[in-house]
Amino acid sequence: MNKLKLNTLIKEKKIVIPLYVLRMYKEFNLSVDELVLLIYLYDQDGMTFDPNIIAKNLSIDLMEVMEIVSNLSDKGLISVITKKNEKGVMEEVFDLSLLYEKITSKIIGELNEKEESDLNIHNLIEDEFGRRLTPLENEMIEDWENNNYDKELVREAVKEASINGVSNLRYIDKILYEWNKKGYKKPEDIKKKEERNDKVEIFNCDWLNEDDDDEI
Repeated sequence: MNKLKLNTLIKEKKIVIPLYVLRMYKEFNLSVDELVLLIYLYDQDGMTFDPNIIAKNLSIDLMEVMEIVSNLSDKGLISVITKKNEKGVMEEVFDLSLLYEKITSKIIGELNEKEESDLNIHNLIEDEFGRRLTPLENEMIEDWENNNYDKELVREAVKEASINGVSNLRYIDKILYEWNKKGYKKPEDIKKKEERNDKVEIFNCDWLNEDDDDEI
């Protein structure tokens, strides 16, 4: 099987390609041939287990089909189950439940990691400030995420503010802004600078005596 054959198949009929399969096919350790067959089976959901039909439709050798099916089964992505068809006759069909489970687990894992990471930042700042954050402060934290600030760098900025006795989110935002200008992307960048005996700048702005109207 090659890309030319895949292109021919696509021209003959529209194929729905699951985005997460494309995103994770390397993580699933799929070859191009395995990916093509998996997409084909996905498009033919509940297809009867008939390697001859696959070989014909994809214009590949029957033995190659059997090998790829075996590989996908060994990787825990597909299985062949027995079920009744519409006529009540038992038949073997391809089942992609294992693939769906892997994709679902991956999506849930990514969402949980994001939620946990966001929650940790909010909790850290609230613990340092000793109070709940305001909606505007929560928006500022979201802006840090949108600006791709490293979470560990944000934690370092919170520590810097705490050391200087400042419980103000704008002060932390100023630290992150200055660090970004200096090219600090991770806490390690700051440590490398300190190791070269370059003192990290302490901001001169009088944040402690800032007017209440300016605070978030």
